[in-house]
Amino acid sequence: MKKFETIRSRLTAGLPWFVLFLFLFQPVMDCISFWTTQMEWSNAPMLLLRFGVLGVTVLLGFGLSHRKWIYWVAAAVCLVIGAGHVYALYDYGAPASLVSDLTNYVRVLQMPATALCLITFLRENEACYKTMKWGMAGSLAIILVVEVLASLTGTEPHTYVDGRGYLGWFNNTNSQSSILCMLVPVASVWMYEKKGLKSPWFWVALLGGMAAMFLLGTRLGLFSLAATGFGLALSLLLIRPVRWKPALAFACAAVAFLLLLPWSPMSVHQDTYSFVQTNRQAIIDERLAAYDLKPLDEEGISEEELAARKALWVEALAYTYNYHAHDFVQIFGLERTIEHYNYSTDINVITEQRPKKLLFGRMLMEDSPFSARLFGVELARFTVGQNNYDVENDLHGIYFLYGAVGLGAMCLFLLYFIGLIAKALIRDFRRYFTLEAASWGVALVCCLLHVYNTAGVLRRPNASFYLAAVLAAVYYLVKLQKTPKETR
Repeated sequence: MKKFETIRSRLTAGLPWFVLFLFLFQPVMDCISFWTTQMEWSNAPMLLLRFGVLGVTVLLGFGLSHRKWIYWVAAAVCLVIGAGHVYALYDYGAPASLVSDLTNYVRVLQMPATALCLITFLRENEACYKTMKWGMAGSLAIILVVEVLASLTGTEPHTYVDGRGYLGWFNNTNSQSSILCMLVPVASVWMYEKKGLKSPWFWVALLGGMAAMFLLGTRLGLFSLAATGFGLALSLLLIRPVRWKPALAFACAAVAFLLLLPWSPMSVHQDTYSFVQTNRQAIIDERLAAYDLKPLDEEGISEEELAARKALWVEALAYTYNYHAHDFVQIFGLERTIEHYNYSTDINVITEQRPKKLLFGRMLMEDSPFSARLFGVELARFTVGQNNYDVENDLHGIYFLYGAVGLGAMCLFLLYFIGLIAKALIRDFRRYFTLEAASWGVALVCCLLHVYNTAGVLRRPNASFYLAAVLAAVYYLVKLQKTPKETR
């Protein structure tokens, strides 16, 4: 027993170093994954490495925790959802790839599992919180260096296929956007509180991070840039109005980049895309002009007349939908596809990827048994030939893949931390609303917007790790920290 306590004591003392390793190893694994993809090597080794790091983290958290019942409850919930999901797969038919499907399930579990472990580490050794801030800043530094190297060496993959946007040696645009939105506010505020406004490291973290968001070229990246600058500036003025200089620095940094918005990679890409869509729309309109199409929502028409009009609309739109929604027509049929699109003739409605994938998921659910509504459908069903219709919205994706039960469990987990924040601010706003807390809060708000609008967080281990870190920091600031620090 004494030997066990000695080992436990040593492990607890070494937790800050392990936490720092977890943070700094995340962008390293992303870069390795990018190059293995470029070399067309198997991603199995990287997948095993990520799962190995997660496994070690969970074992260490469970071993050091004095509240093991929480781990047992979490494991029970995960097993129930997993078992229900497998049942739903077989209720529909033999799954195409059960191993791949369960692998994706483990990816989803990483965020709550990591958050639980990080909270344990913070409970056992409070020094881990400082290490987490080092880790956020260190991760941002690695990402900025990698992006510069990618551009200088001509190996930049770009955000968009037309060569716009700067992604760096990373595979997923939305994940990288969500990672930056969490790292920049936390790292820049920590540098300010640690080094002051005159420190070059503060400006590297703030301007370098904002530049990465701007050049990445995603809409949410630009929103996060604005939210970081204006959100932190407003927080500073609310906390201590005399600190107007750093507030002005945060706000001006955001304004400087927003003034360049017309020349941003996102704006240039959208202009190019709009030109292409305009030409496509002209072709559709020309084809429809050959038909005497009458409105379907006209009042007073008989059912026979409505059916005849619908048939003519289907005939007129057949070529367009067979070309732009071929997979839908192949799986769900032409008439049903056009009906679900509400007989739209708008090329943007027909081709826009996010709504298109959401519609695909809804139609899959309609063709699935009730068990799928509870525990989800198989991931492989979202792939048709070379096309992947896995939705680009995390919450919708959790529902389609793990049903109402899976989505409910994930939402309850996130709402717990949101509830902690609300309760603390209501109880003692001045005590808990510090600039440090605001930086984590801005990171959380921006990340939750990514969760709602993209599929770049909850099912992406590289981004979900940082969301877990933000949630753990929220728990520490509200539940564990004895005396919240005063803003400089």
